[in-house]
Amino acid sequence: RHLYICDYHKNLIQSVRNRRKRKGSDDDGGDSPVQDIDTPEVDLYQLQVNTLRRYKRHFKLPTRPGLNKAQLVEIVGCHFRSIPVNEKDTLTYFIYSVKNDKNKSDVKVDSGIH
Repeated sequence: RHLYICDYHKNLIQSVRNRRKRKGSDDDGGDSPVQDIDTPEVDLYQLQVNTLRRYKRHFKLPTRPGLNKAQLVEIVGCHFRSIPVNEKDTLTYFIYSVKNDKNKSDVKVDSGIH
């Protein structure tokens, strides 16, 4: 066990603390757990336009017809970032599904056969 910390880890800890302070000071409430977590940015430009349209249609996002890819990415991105996710439940379900070798398509196939 050591009583010191290297410069790299010291700077890493301080940068995380500073980021949290800035987020809390900019926002009135600052109590939202979504804002305290450093979430990775998802590059929605990698998706095809048809995929973005299916996402928009699935979640019934109100838009005008004839949007280009950049407009779809903006709308889908705003909605995607606003979805609350319980990481513990999501990971628990994922691990359960992997261990039991099941996914949603397997469940549909099994229920259709029986």
